[in-house]
Amino acid sequence: MRRSFARESLVLLVTATALLAMPEASAQQVPLPGTNIQKWVDPMPVFPARVDATQPLEVRMAEVQQRVLPAAIYENLPAPFGAGTFVWGYGFTELGPDGRSFPVYYPGFTVVAKRGTPTTMTFLNDLVNPFLQSYPGGGGAPIFAVDATLNWADPLDQGASFSPYDGPVPVCVHLHGGEVPSAFDGGPDAWFTPNTPGNQPITGPGYVTNVYTYPNGQEAATIWMHDHALGITRLTPHMGMAAFYFLQDPVNDPQNLPTGKYDQEIVIQDRLFDTNGQLIFPAVGDNPDVHPFWLPEFYGDTILVNGKSWPYFDVEPRRYRLRLLNGSNARFYNLAFDNPRVKVWQIGTDGGYLDAPVPLKTLLLAPGERAELIVDFRRAKRETTLLTNNAKSPYPVGAPADPRTVGQILQFRISDGTDVVDHSCDPGAGECVLRPNNRIVRLNPDPAQVPTRRLTLNEEQGANGPLTLFMNNTELGDLGVEGTLDEKPRVGSTEIWEIVNISADSHPIHTHLVDFQVLSRQALQSSKYVSAYDASFPGGLWKGVNYPPGVLMPGFGPPLAYGNCLPGTVCGGNPDPGPYLQGMPMGPYPYEQGWKDTVQSNPGEVLRIAVRWAPTNTPSAAAQPGVNLYPFDPTAKLGVLDDGFGYPGGPGYVWHCHIIDHEDNEMMRRYEVTP
Repeated sequence: MRRSFARESLVLLVTATALLAMPEASAQQVPLPGTNIQKWVDPMPVFPARVDATQPLEVRMAEVQQRVLPAAIYENLPAPFGAGTFVWGYGFTELGPDGRSFPVYYPGFTVVAKRGTPTTMTFLNDLVNPFLQSYPGGGGAPIFAVDATLNWADPLDQGASFSPYDGPVPVCVHLHGGEVPSAFDGGPDAWFTPNTPGNQPITGPGYVTNVYTYPNGQEAATIWMHDHALGITRLTPHMGMAAFYFLQDPVNDPQNLPTGKYDQEIVIQDRLFDTNGQLIFPAVGDNPDVHPFWLPEFYGDTILVNGKSWPYFDVEPRRYRLRLLNGSNARFYNLAFDNPRVKVWQIGTDGGYLDAPVPLKTLLLAPGERAELIVDFRRAKRETTLLTNNAKSPYPVGAPADPRTVGQILQFRISDGTDVVDHSCDPGAGECVLRPNNRIVRLNPDPAQVPTRRLTLNEEQGANGPLTLFMNNTELGDLGVEGTLDEKPRVGSTEIWEIVNISADSHPIHTHLVDFQVLSRQALQSSKYVSAYDASFPGGLWKGVNYPPGVLMPGFGPPLAYGNCLPGTVCGGNPDPGPYLQGMPMGPYPYEQGWKDTVQSNPGEVLRIAVRWAPTNTPSAAAQPGVNLYPFDPTAKLGVLDDGFGYPGGPGYVWHCHIIDHEDNEMMRRYEVTP
């Protein structure tokens, strides 16, 4: 291991130092402790109207003020703070003949699409001189504290700088969990700035257009959209740029699940606030001589649910469908109800429905993960129950969740329900048929018949904590640089990815374009493997340092030749962990037994997943290397005007850690789908 497992104490110290030792102007932000924010004052925001994605949509990204905290906090505040917390969000306009407008809001109103009906969205960047970019002003580090020493969008081509960036805000929208052409994936290089009067927007090297078309050809799932601009993803979703995207499949959707007001989306996020009710994002790095503003993880002391601090949710004594999303930067949540009379079943994962409901006592959600639940409140009439969290931060060996603050998520107030009639299916009685026509296609690839990519999760340690985090010890590099594209899977192919986590934390690994299935986890004697790993480096001059053989070379790439990823072979360039494995492989956790696009890779563990570059419902025999079964061509490159399906080519895809502070500092890899 490259750093101490007592890492949370460092994070808390750095956070406290950041709040107290910000540049002089930032000292205006006096922290408002989460313990001082009253709980269960406001109802949980719900979305009684949802955006109809069967018609074209215009999506405006802009700054607004919302009363995120209890109203009493904003009373008697000086202008402009009394109107609420400044946040960024999405506003939607339906462009059909009976179109409706949905205001800019945090989180954005939920978009509902239908399988087989493409959705076209025109994105407008209206983040022109936002308040959050300059607050608190006076030349200090603002909330929007871009660290220009990172590999980031850099619209003004200023290069590495130790000063806060104050130019135009770059954005791009990623449909997380979407099977989409890479031109519309909203990857890190597809950013664009506002259209200021008399000027065209500045665009990133992967930009194709601001008009995206999502084919919606995949199976039904609860997915979401969020900003993904290179090097600032830890900031832009934090300010509010996130929204649910429900993809429905009327032909195959299960019958008799809770619907209407009994079907609710719930995004959980942690934040810090100041005494003016405004967001705080600590802006002093733990290695400020290298990265002045970047911290390895952001942790807040206040929980927001659907954009409201510690709200309550009035429910009836009946079954509800709850769609949960962990929208936090870095915090894991291990969720449970504190009332044993409340019963819970999971019915869906990131990629859609399970084959059958799975009873749960607890649910561990990493950043970016989703889970669909049926929660039965019938046995808890006239009672109150809390959704609680006991996950450590950093996960899994950091500090315990403070039971006064982040240990509490959402209060449910259950009515007496004298007139409640519930016709939804009862999973406890075996009534819920989740996949009546299309059971999950199970992947069980034979290592002798498919390639195995052996990949590592690494970190480079600085004087006061991590300097950089890597996928396979490889720098992200620039778009179009051949040496940064080691992952080149063939369309239609299936691969086993063997992810060896030799860092100190769990990392939620997210793949764009494709879902995957968890095969196994197995414990690893990390110290012994790391010794063998380090000993494999060749030595030589790298980044101005002359390394002797057998010494870790941070960012160099894997220590051995990556190799050709052919069926029956192992590639990736890393030593075999086999001699250092312990115990027997463990199968998927109960809450991850379906298709996933984000998975928890734990420290001291080898995670194996089966990844297939074909739609999830494709029968196993039909998925063959070189055969494209998507309704678009994922191999079409930038500059291609028509991929044969009516879509332009694009910059390719990425896979990365969804602790978004990590992905902003190299823990992301571009990959190219090949014919």
